[in-house]
Amino acid sequence: MLAKLFVIASIGLAAANAQFQFKDTYPAAYTVPTPKPEWLDLIKDVKITNAPPLTTENGVLVTPSNVNEDPYCTWTFTQCLGPDDVHTCPTQKWSLTYDDGPSQYTPKLLDFLKEINEKATFFVVGGQVLQYPEILKRAYDEGHEIAMHSWSHKNMATLTNEELVGELKWNEQVIKEVIGVSPRFFRPPFGNMDDRVRDIVKALGFTPVIWSVDTNDWYLTEHADTFPVSYITGNVTQWASQAATTGGNSLGHDLYAETVDAAIEYIPILSKAFDLTSVGECNNLQSYKEGAGNITPQPSKSGDAATPSNSSESQKEEEEKKEEKKDEDKKKGENEDEDEDEDSEIKAQEDDNESGASTLFRASSSGALMIAAAVAAVLSN
Repeated sequence: MLAKLFVIASIGLAAANAQFQFKDTYPAAYTVPTPKPEWLDLIKDVKITNAPPLTTENGVLVTPSNVNEDPYCTWTFTQCLGPDDVHTCPTQKWSLTYDDGPSQYTPKLLDFLKEINEKATFFVVGGQVLQYPEILKRAYDEGHEIAMHSWSHKNMATLTNEELVGELKWNEQVIKEVIGVSPRFFRPPFGNMDDRVRDIVKALGFTPVIWSVDTNDWYLTEHADTFPVSYITGNVTQWASQAATTGGNSLGHDLYAETVDAAIEYIPILSKAFDLTSVGECNNLQSYKEGAGNITPQPSKSGDAATPSNSSESQKEEEEKKEEKKDEDKKKGENEDEDEDEDSEIKAQEDDNESGASTLFRASSSGALMIAAAVAAVLSN
């Protein structure tokens, strides 16, 4: 039976990638990758902090003897932030961020965000992108910000300079193959970053991102008996109560069913209290190396209209509006023909989009039938 389940899992993975063919041969998932030689040229003339790589024992970071001095600004031990580290948002703004995906549970989160018309930032792992490229593409197409979370999900400060280049560049490349643009933001797994890591991140054109508050949602998968979802919603309610004087960047995960379900519970609390934006938007930073990509500014819940300081200013504005209205009326007749042409173009585009969506649906349905037939064949043996 175990052999049959393995075959079924293999069929499912193959089907997930059937609609997307990667051009390059990528390293094995969750292994520290070897960089391409040309990538190493990008750091050969860069001044990099001479911080020794950290070590681990039984998978746990060893605390260095000089940790109190923190000569290399290691976030893991002291929450030290470098001058370019992004970690929060301005007052009344909030970034929802999710690490470790995409996964089979990400679509449920995307469905919910679409339903409430909110956006998030997803820090994705290389191996997960290989497994779920279509889910990543969907997140990007729906206006969510895509960012990097390494290739292997190892502690970055334990790696050599060359290994760090491989982690970042392979992560960048696989994402760009799927969505067409290169992310600018990189979040180190576990927040494990020092000045040496920062120097390499910057040299390769990326910006480091941490977080201001942690939902600790991963506890739901390992300590479910002592860590109920109410702990998370309680903390989120406290954060929301401070919206008038603070902003934030919350850490969550879309790798597990439990963490996605928790997100669906707490997001409405934050949505009512803050303007939810991407990491780049709330910090006025470009999301991708090539430009804005899929990111469009979200309307502010508080409104962008300024309140006139006195009645004379208000009256002046009203007069200006009247003059503008007269000009608009004069041009109305001239613009009618142009509007009709634009309407025709928009209608044609909508028809094309509907046709493309229908084709994709038929292809997906056909794939589902093929998967079902393959699974049935395996179980019948």
